[in-house]
Amino acid sequence: MLVANTEQIRLADHIQIEELEFPGIVLMENAVRNFFDVLMRYYGDRRSFLVLAGPGNNGGDGLGIARYLHLAGKSVYVLLARSGDRYKGDALLNFLPLDALEIPYDVFDKKNNFWDDFFLEDPIVIDALLGTGIKSAVRGSVKEMIDYFRARAFETIAVDVPSGLNSDTGFVLNEPIQATHTVSFQLPKVCHYVAPASRYCGEVHVVDVGIWPSVVKQLGIRRALLGEEFLKKHYRPRDEQGHKGTFGHALVVGGSVHMSGAIALTALACMRSGIGLCTVFTPEPCRLPVLQLCPEAMCVCGESNYLGLADVGLIRTHLKRKDVVVIGPGLGSNESTYAFLKAFLPMIEVPLVLDADGLNVLAAHPDLWKLLPEKVVVTPHPGEMRRLQPDMNPITNRLEAAEEYAMYKGHWIVLKGAHTLIASPNGETWINTSGNSGMATGGSGDVLTGIIGGLLGQGYELEIAVPMGVYLHGRAGDKGVASKGKEGLISRDIISFLMF
Repeated sequence: MLVANTEQIRLADHIQIEELEFPGIVLMENAVRNFFDVLMRYYGDRRSFLVLAGPGNNGGDGLGIARYLHLAGKSVYVLLARSGDRYKGDALLNFLPLDALEIPYDVFDKKNNFWDDFFLEDPIVIDALLGTGIKSAVRGSVKEMIDYFRARAFETIAVDVPSGLNSDTGFVLNEPIQATHTVSFQLPKVCHYVAPASRYCGEVHVVDVGIWPSVVKQLGIRRALLGEEFLKKHYRPRDEQGHKGTFGHALVVGGSVHMSGAIALTALACMRSGIGLCTVFTPEPCRLPVLQLCPEAMCVCGESNYLGLADVGLIRTHLKRKDVVVIGPGLGSNESTYAFLKAFLPMIEVPLVLDADGLNVLAAHPDLWKLLPEKVVVTPHPGEMRRLQPDMNPITNRLEAAEEYAMYKGHWIVLKGAHTLIASPNGETWINTSGNSGMATGGSGDVLTGIIGGLLGQGYELEIAVPMGVYLHGRAGDKGVASKGKEGLISRDIISFLMF
């Protein structure tokens, strides 16, 4: 499913209403009716509903929802951010029936809480104050309403977006009312899935409002949600006549004297992803942990505690006939590993996956950038991303940081976290829908690196292997949590639940 920004939504409305002369009130009525269906699915047994209606079309949606609730026999009260004479166009058409239907409404005044008796009924709040166009700080009566109801913590369902969020980013400029559910119209928005904004959206539902598919095609959208349909479309069934050489050979490079587990997990995940052969190149102290966790891998070892310049000759011989190289987990980031990478990187001609200390060495030594091969995937967490892209803050601007990096550097990037982001050098972006907070455990990122490496080694192209690996990793985590619980999940569990 495509993910739209504000400009694209406005363009869709313009094409549908102005160019194609399609009545805007029909789109609004579709939105209202489909929102109401979601509302009744979750709250059909509740009696009381409080609609917070802003002055624009989002408020108009709220007024239409109030009409549907009243006609369904529910007790409904409408609080307006401003007087009803401010409505115009399609929103006005939804305001006018309030009097005819005797639906009670008032203009919000925090000093005169004449609606307090209604609160005794513990209403479900419909947040229809602001829509997708907010780019700056909210002020005036709308801000007062947001603050007032955020403090009261009624169960809330948001219309399109929780009011005050910038729908185009994950950044929270205005703290909105926390929603249990958000019903997005036609297409999901960035704020629904990119943290920290996504934390306020609750469960997101996308409903059709009647924008024609031919109109959506004209919007030039290059962001999409990553889900099960991607896996079903691109998974290649295993060749029944194949052998271990058919399914690729990965060279996994990393580990150090105090970090042997990371590279062992990467190797095991690589094997579980379907690779035919996996060779681990690691310092001697890591040999036993690697072979204990993943005896199916072949292990070649350097002699010291860290990989260094003295190991380059040996690894050169093991680079032959490899289909993918994975570098970084547990590698260490010192002068020895820098010298190793500086000599080794120019030898690589197959796809490369860089993670963990591989990224940290890269960030500390910019001269290594020019030594990378053509096909590169980097898989940073936000801290590593900040070191790679110090002028961006990936905590508050995750999507922008990932897309800017991919376009500028020409590499694929997997920015890990809640709803992991995948940005490609050609401008396409995926927002992952699998995964959960139970995966926030040591080694989870090493597992992801191994999965992506394993898929690349089997011959999947970058544009398939990277999103597929991210989705499979998250889905395995979801299956693991269902069995182990969020607190009990560890990285080895993610690997054990990995399946296509």
